[in-house]
Amino acid sequence: MRNAIDEQHGGPRRLVGPLAALDGRLPGPHDLLLMQCPGSLRPLGGGELPDWARAVLRAHPWVTVARAPAVVGSPVDTPHPVRCTGDVTAPEHWIPVTVRGPHRGQLLHALAPWAVVARTFRPEQLPARRALLAPGRVAQVPALALLPAVGELAADHRLAWGPIGAVGYELGTGVPVTGPLSPLRLVLRAPQPVSRRDALQLRRALSKLRVPVQAELETRHGSVLLAEYAAAPLTLTLLTPEGPREVHDPWFPRGPSGGAVSR
Repeated sequence: MRNAIDEQHGGPRRLVGPLAALDGRLPGPHDLLLMQCPGSLRPLGGGELPDWARAVLRAHPWVTVARAPAVVGSPVDTPHPVRCTGDVTAPEHWIPVTVRGPHRGQLLHALAPWAVVARTFRPEQLPARRALLAPGRVAQVPALALLPAVGELAADHRLAWGPIGAVGYELGTGVPVTGPLSPLRLVLRAPQPVSRRDALQLRRALSKLRVPVQAELETRHGSVLLAEYAAAPLTLTLLTPEGPREVHDPWFPRGPSGGAVSR
């Protein structure tokens, strides 16, 4: 029989343990992680979790994967996580995550041990979870109500997509964090180049929706804003795990010496 927390989060959680990947991969930026042991998070700045973060994680033990390098092994300055079960061993992977508080400016950057992640959601999995929300809730929030229209536009351009930000968090966790004026943030998976013409058409179509939309194209090297790419500037800002970079082509970024960037 499924327990209450399984029902709340849309399915059974995986057994925690020293697994290196889920479905053959580690989490990526914008993924949501359900922590078996929230107290095992380690702030990047050192020290203990602030009180507000502990309160947030006690109520809703979800974190969002950040665009930053993962840490392999157990760094000397990163203690072992608090053990939640007897079979959890020291993790080999620490995932960069963020925790947002209820007030402006409450943002914690931390490392989460992969060994105590109980469940993950990719942005692409979240649109289907709209059906789990109360119909009245969806009708109150345009950013939620317009998800099917966004899906049709993305399908027209053969792009896998998913909501991120507050909308993605509410769909994944069920926590009502969006409101009538909430914008809609999207990630569009674009492992292959997208033409400027297609990008401009998609940006214009999204701009006609009755909610502010901010979309980013996720390439194999990082992400770039759809609006910026569609405007065809000489250089673009590519967001990578190592930080932002100025590039001419987000699918074929060049290194400082003119060579292709290795992956």
